[in-house]
Amino acid sequence: MGYAGPIISNPKYKLFTITPAVQATPDYAAGDVLFAPTEIPNIFQDEGSACILKSITIIDKQVVTTHAFTLYFTNSSTALGTINATAGAVVGVLEEIQATIPIRDADWIAGGGAGSVDLANVCTISNPAADGIGSVLQGSNWAGGNTTRGIHIVGIADETMNVASTSDLIIKIGVEY
Repeated sequence: MGYAGPIISNPKYKLFTITPAVQATPDYAAGDVLFAPTEIPNIFQDEGSACILKSITIIDKQVVTTHAFTLYFTNSSTALGTINATAGAVVGVLEEIQATIPIRDADWIAGGGAGSVDLANVCTISNPAADGIGSVLQGSNWAGGNTTRGIHIVGIADETMNVASTSDLIIKIGVEY
């Protein structure tokens, strides 16, 4: 699992893909941490520089149902809690969150439905009016220190979720420089 590198690239835009490791059993409850902080290395062109979050596309390889959850972009590699348990990070860790992107059930094109692919659920969030799209991400902590070229993503369930495989979620992150 992990980072697959940029898929497209030009001087202004880049698309990064991650496959965070999730737990196949037991089911997640609302408020549970879905996966540990997964780094996107080299998302920033230079240490401490910034980019604008332009799009999120998620492929959920489990067709049974769509899932509502929230993605957190954070400078910290410290977990927001134990995987498959209620999130409970301390304030110092929460201060490193730079953006949140809620993924709602209505955002998905459900697999097997009209106009869909049969073997997966797919959603794309790219409207600047949607929560989090257009957020500026920066390769440093809230105090301007700890400069880096990477950022981490964590997921937290917004409802009960069943995940069939540890690699069910593929997340594509589009940024602008």
